[in-house]
Amino acid sequence: MALQDIINSAVNIEVNRSKLVAQTLSRSGRISTVSRNWANPFRFIVTPKPVWSYEEYRSVFAALLDNDKYEPHGFRLNDLDPSTFAADLGNSWMINYQGGADANGNNQMDSYQATSQTSGAMICLSNSNSTTITAGTYLVKAGDYIRPSGYRYPYIATTDVIIPTTATAITGTIQPVGTTISIQPTIATRAGYNVSFVSTTTRTSITGITSTTGLSAGQIITENGTNVGSFGGLTYIESIIDSTSIVIQNTTAFTSGAITFNGTGNTSTPTVCVPINRGFIGTVSANTGVFVGARAANFVVNVAKLPQVRYLPGKLVELTSDIELIEQIL
Repeated sequence: MALQDIINSAVNIEVNRSKLVAQTLSRSGRISTVSRNWANPFRFIVTPKPVWSYEEYRSVFAALLDNDKYEPHGFRLNDLDPSTFAADLGNSWMINYQGGADANGNNQMDSYQATSQTSGAMICLSNSNSTTITAGTYLVKAGDYIRPSGYRYPYIATTDVIIPTTATAITGTIQPVGTTISIQPTIATRAGYNVSFVSTTTRTSITGITSTTGLSAGQIITENGTNVGSFGGLTYIESIIDSTSIVIQNTTAFTSGAITFNGTGNTSTPTVCVPINRGFIGTVSANTGVFVGARAANFVVNVAKLPQVRYLPGKLVELTSDIELIEQIL
């Protein structure tokens, strides 16, 4: 519990989720940029409580100093009361679960479990007890921590995902690979400022939809009839751009062109896919419980920098610098 005790009493904690990018400059002045963005480890700067009694310091910091930068440490971003699973310290507001699928308050989803379809940048959830849940209920909201039980790494939902309503015979056009797709509604006065991406074989958009009513982020969509365009494997809605276009993710290459499709709904206790902040590591078995909130936000880290220590009269120890941690990705 050494590192956990430090986290619990820390003055502040900085969390860095930015992707790791390196740049090099050649003699000719050419800049090369390399990004390692799949695992995307979390990095932390922890400012510990500055003054400790010597007895406190020895009991808490011994393991941290002995393991140094070689052995990993585990901690939860917010500690839990082991009897109630409730977050009971001052950092709970950082990671509170915002969705509505934890009626028991134990930081675990009630009726939804992770499925073997989980892969890439998504965690797929299916109803585990055939209970029809009200359409519009939030499974997760953007920023919620989520982690399948028994798995090492936490993930963060990048958009709100609700229990979808059924949608039938929606028509549109799948955009081909290489298309620049704006993921924000176009605003004429801000031309050139909209966020966009270039479509790939597994991420593109469907445009020309008459209405997106009945569609929602995380909803799985399937082809309706014979079409020019076709989905590639499991396909779900990553986000709704506006009333006429959506972004989709699929597990294998799609075919561009006109398409008619259906969206799953709550009457069939549908599977939904939660878009997450980084690629999922591992393979999920069917019917795996899902932790959210404080039980999801646990990390295994290596120490990148230990604090400097100053011994004071009166059997006191002062820490005069921060602790730097980086998530261990195996």
